Amino acid sequence: MLQVKRLDQITFVHSEVLAHIPGIVHAFSTRRGDQPNLTLGPHSSPNPMVQINRVRFLAAIGAAGWPIMKLKQVHSGSVADIIDTSAANDAIEADAAVTNLKGIALGIQTADCVPILISDLRGKAVAAIHAGWRGTAARIAETGVLRLSAKFSLNPKDLAASIVPHIGVCCYEVGEDVVRTINNPAVFEQKLEWSKPHLNLARANRQQLMDAGMSEERVEISSLCTRCRGDLFYSYRRDGMKTGHMLSVIGIVP
Repeated sequence: MLQVKRLDQITFVHSEVLAHIPGIVHAFSTRRGDQPNLTLGPHSSPNPMVQINRVRFLAAIGAAGWPIMKLKQVHSGSVADIIDTSAANDAIEADAAVTNLKGIALGIQTADCVPILISDLRGKAVAAIHAGWRGTAARIAETGVLRLSAKFSLNPKDLAASIVPHIGVCCYEVGEDVVRTINNPAVFEQKLEWSKPHLNLARANRQQLMDAGMSEERVEISSLCTRCRGDLFYSYRRDGMKTGHMLSVIGIVP
């Protein structure tokens, strides 16, 4: 179960499954700070409040002063190996990252897409994954688990994952091109009141995690929909180009 917490006037979402792993810091931001307009992205924003908000967010979750590794997210199937802190300054083009470095935060920016945070049960290595429908079609979640496992000699069954808040199947209407591209009827739903099929991103990415060897009981899924919960989250589907961004982070305590 995921929990909504508030510390130092910053509201964030915390994963129970990851909280039980020693030495792991993680969180998913919301729009609620002093005012309901706390945005943490994009990392390239000229708005100085984005960087100030990131500093406040990291301090609230117990990662004060940690550099955030930046990804240039392009809705791909690419996974980056973070072997130094250069990505704190120069964003790497990828939609997932893995590392065993301590004292840094892997960061994923979203405003409806699925963020997935992963750690091994000993807290020795972590991954952060960004999966919209294109990333899901590219099987970014499966690739991320396989890279994390191979890079650090881990058994996927010894990994825990949290699929944190994202647009729910209730709101994620898609076209037939998406249905054809993903080509998995089990992850789509259709109701009489819906004019088009809806994609269940959580179900699709949970299946990919399991296809990579993870245990179902160690995959946690948020039921919070970013489009429905305008009090907590930004949503591109709801607000369009003017929307802010949430930030999901995970890292290992030095």
